[in-house]
Amino acid sequence: MPQHDLISAPKAYARFAGFNYLIIFVLAIFANFFILSKLVVSGDPVATLANIRQDESLFRLGVACFFIVLLADIFIAWALYLLLKGVNPHISLLAALFRLTYTVAQIGVVLNLTKALELADASASVAAMDIWPHFYIGAHNTEFTLTLIFFGVHLALLGYLIMRSSFLPTIIGVLVTVAGAGYIIDGFSEALFGGGGPLAGLGIYIVVLPALLGEGVLCLWLLFVGVNSKKWDAAYE
Repeated sequence: MPQHDLISAPKAYARFAGFNYLIIFVLAIFANFFILSKLVVSGDPVATLANIRQDESLFRLGVACFFIVLLADIFIAWALYLLLKGVNPHISLLAALFRLTYTVAQIGVVLNLTKALELADASASVAAMDIWPHFYIGAHNTEFTLTLIFFGVHLALLGYLIMRSSFLPTIIGVLVTVAGAGYIIDGFSEALFGGGGPLAGLGIYIVVLPALLGEGVLCLWLLFVGVNSKKWDAAYE
């Protein structure tokens, strides 16, 4: 039976992943719903520009939160790969690669916000320029939804690994897989219909609720319960 040390114990992997998931939940919700939602006025580029200029430090805080979220995503990809490679090393690696692909794509998405900030800071006050910060924020929202296709595949693979494991509850794997399917459906809906189409207005049921349930339960389980170490050891024998 393997001897665990501080950095190889399965509970350490689980709690590290759970802790970073908690960071993502807190900072992503804060940045989206308490910063962007406060500053961005839908359909009004001039008001959006004025809000960014008035609360530039708050906008910068939101950008910083998104970059911390991306760092946490990388840490989670690493920890979950180590935690689940005993179930199937090839699929565990593939799941990690899909999450890392999503994370790299998200760097460009978040950079849209920095472009919006740079244009808002521009000294020229030309009416034609006023629309560009609002445009880049809109591009951030659209591109974010598209990159969730990669994240959804990651969750589907992760859910499969959890269901196949003996050291994590099968129901969590099912919930995570459903959440992944929701992300994939939402991403392709954006690609095919531009946010419209037959699924318009159903995002809370297709994405938000499944994600909060599946990823939320996974986060709390990893953070406060962890894994069955004996069964985890058996997967590596």
